[in-house]
Amino acid sequence: MSEDLIVGGILFCISLLGVVSNWTVLLFLPKSIHKSFGTLTRNQAFGDALQTTTVFFVVVPMVLFDIQIIKTNSNLVSFVMLFGYEVSVLSHLLLSFNRLCAVSSPLKYHQLYSQRLTICMIVIANLYSLASILVLFASGCKYYWSSELHMFMYHVSNACVNFSFYGIFCKYLVIILIILMIDLFSIYTARQLYRQAHSGNVTKQINKKEVGLLVQTCLQGMLFSIELVCYFVVSPRVQNKWSQFFLTTVAFSTIHACDGYVLKQ
Repeated sequence: MSEDLIVGGILFCISLLGVVSNWTVLLFLPKSIHKSFGTLTRNQAFGDALQTTTVFFVVVPMVLFDIQIIKTNSNLVSFVMLFGYEVSVLSHLLLSFNRLCAVSSPLKYHQLYSQRLTICMIVIANLYSLASILVLFASGCKYYWSSELHMFMYHVSNACVNFSFYGIFCKYLVIILIILMIDLFSIYTARQLYRQAHSGNVTKQINKKEVGLLVQTCLQGMLFSIELVCYFVVSPRVQNKWSQFFLTTVAFSTIHACDGYVLKQ
């Protein structure tokens, strides 16, 4: 069995799960969810769906059928995937602030998170995502597909290495650490309120399901952190190309595929 067939088969399975889960969230998220939270959740699902759909309909055929025109222009494919990643991460950050407000200031939540304000935040976040990716490509760094290593990688140069490390790895890691801290504080606050509710001091506060959701999102942030470390820190120190493939391409695709299942909970 050829390497391309193995790689294509693995990516086909992962991306198919991601396409199903993320498009399900994007199109069929229950209307019972608060408008602001639901809108932010759909935007995150949009980012994840963009990434997984690109892998399923573009990267998988490129690998399985050795489509040279796509491989030659794989930097354009990576542009779409990175944009989806950026949208997903920033939406995750906005969702964390949304949950924190819902837990700590439930009475002011509907005032602070009106539908108009939520849409404005999403537009700003998505425009920033697009601008940051445009800056990356304007810098001359190309993020292309390596048929030998079965992964997207930068052209080796000092400028690209520094840009990818500080402009992608450090930026995303800082954002995800902020998300983790916000979610941990939200979990702590929720637990305190839940205890007060059981003692009779609070009539309407957070329930077990909401606490479970906060724990899930905290786990989600940890998985994003692990994926970044695997991609930018661990994989360059690994010589075996299959190990690099699983630490980079598989880890990157799996995170976005799993995101949809977390969002559906």
